Amino acid sequence: MKQPITQTPYRRELKDKILQTAFREFTAKGVKAVRMDDIAELLSISKRTLYEIYGTKEALLLEMVKQHEDQLDNHMRTFMAEHPRNVMEILLEFLKLQMKELDNTNINFYEEIHKYKSVIDFLQTKHDRRNDYSRTFFREGIKEGYFRDDIDYDIVRVLGLNAMEKIMRTQLYKKYSLKRIYKNLVFLYLRGFCTIKGITILDEQLLNQFH
Repeated sequence: MKQPITQTPYRRELKDKILQTAFREFTAKGVKAVRMDDIAELLSISKRTLYEIYGTKEALLLEMVKQHEDQLDNHMRTFMAEHPRNVMEILLEFLKLQMKELDNTNINFYEEIHKYKSVIDFLQTKHDRRNDYSRTFFREGIKEGYFRDDIDYDIVRVLGLNAMEKIMRTQLYKKYSLKRIYKNLVFLYLRGFCTIKGITILDEQLLNQFH
């Protein structure tokens, strides 16, 4: 029977370095363009060592995506815990992170991760959990007076998802940058379900931040 690899401090540090390197390379060049050999070479480790830790590219990609999603969640938790935040502040911070990510990620990465079932299954589960949270978030926005109370937010959410799926399917990003598409789509939907109070915040902060 194969013996488990002992998780020494060096091994844990190496795993983290592998994930950091993989994230940088995959998001900059796309998944297909980066070989496991490339990552081993960049870290000056043997291919055998890399494959002992992550047996396949998909296993590495999945762990990398999990870490990235955890970092996003931790950032938002820290942001909300620093002091009381209203829904617009939380929304703007989340959008800022999304826009930064789109700015720094090769479109090939988004296209190619869909070829890895374990990654898509994980992201779908994560997406479902965030949907549950978004319902509570929208209710809070209505209570705070930033969101309209005559909008069906489940329908708005589905329409937004369908719009992004259509954009990816028709490859609109080959004509316009994904960041530009996302910005215009988000502005359209946000202004649609915000009250005058919410729109005022958008005009003062969001449009200035993401010009």
